[in-house]
Amino acid sequence: MSTSWSEIPADLLYLILSKLSIHDLFCSAAVCSHWSAVVDKVRRSPGDQLPQIPWLVPEEQFLIDGKSNNRNNYNFFSLDEGRVYDIPSPSRILKDVVGSSHGWLITVSDVSVQLLNPITHAHINLPNFPTVDDQNLEAVKAVLSSDPSGGGDYFVAFVFFCPSTQKEFLFFVNAEDEKWKMIAGGDYYYDDIAFHGRHKSKLYVVVGDDEHDEVMVVAYDLITPDSTLTSTPVVALSDIISYFDIVWYFLCTSSDDDLLLTRIMTKKSKKNIYELEVWKIDTEKCIISTMNNLGEYTLFLSAASSLCIDTSSLPDLKSNSIYISIDLYSIGISENWIYSMEDERFTSLSLPALSHRKRRRRWRRPVLVWFAPSIALNADPIL
Repeated sequence: MSTSWSEIPADLLYLILSKLSIHDLFCSAAVCSHWSAVVDKVRRSPGDQLPQIPWLVPEEQFLIDGKSNNRNNYNFFSLDEGRVYDIPSPSRILKDVVGSSHGWLITVSDVSVQLLNPITHAHINLPNFPTVDDQNLEAVKAVLSSDPSGGGDYFVAFVFFCPSTQKEFLFFVNAEDEKWKMIAGGDYYYDDIAFHGRHKSKLYVVVGDDEHDEVMVVAYDLITPDSTLTSTPVVALSDIISYFDIVWYFLCTSSDDDLLLTRIMTKKSKKNIYELEVWKIDTEKCIISTMNNLGEYTLFLSAASSLCIDTSSLPDLKSNSIYISIDLYSIGISENWIYSMEDERFTSLSLPALSHRKRRRRWRRPVLVWFAPSIALNADPIL
């Protein structure tokens, strides 16, 4: 006796659908009302969903595989499918992307700040840009501590740059705040910021001090009884770096709650990467150890986002590898690579054509941001 696809038991169908990609899951919801109801249940249980292979999105209003972006669409490139997705913005203004965490984009436009899940169109308006001594700031990078879809508290941290003083500043806000809080610091520059998986209120920062030629990882506890935030040194990096070197630091947290730090260094004259190192930071003992093997993990690094993905359920994704998208247009470095930890080799990451934009009398490619898409439905509607 034949059985209709619509008669598959809900429990069995749930197990099958929870292993699908976002594209296939949406297609499954169109089969029938029974399948649509099970897809809806999958979306309300994000812990059961298959991890998604990251997409790439330009941080500014460029198009992937196109000439100009005159439409109100965000443009994404799906790495595993090799295709471009145009996803309409829920607002009338297409905002610039300054960060990506937990399936959300952190976007800015002029002085406004917004969290956006481009798949579900859920969005959260945050307080407008702060100022320092009445000086306007520019957003450099932002991170989100946890997924707002699950409810509860969360933090958003920003690195801002002040053009008039040529200084960088750290600010943060939580779900209930109506204005940004500044983290007092010295004359530092901030290479990267990340929240630790186990400690949602702990912000880890790679700080550099040109005056003393120091690079350190420090921690800030964003929940303090007297609202006075002071940095706690975690590890110091004893770098001896030539003036002609360019160095990037990236922080990210694995699903095992390991805090990982990656350093990429290149020569200005050679315009190519020649050194890459990965460390695991023990935040309790304040020690750092070299990692020569990522196992089932793969890192995705860009100027605006750092992701660590468990590939054990993603056979199409290279494990023990690092996907890199960095840009320093002032010296002509704008490349995308895959680095194999096993072979210690770089290979070019093939991407579609990217539209260019004229800036400072030259055309340059857009900076790309790694984004791990999520279709999780919110516990309560978010607009």
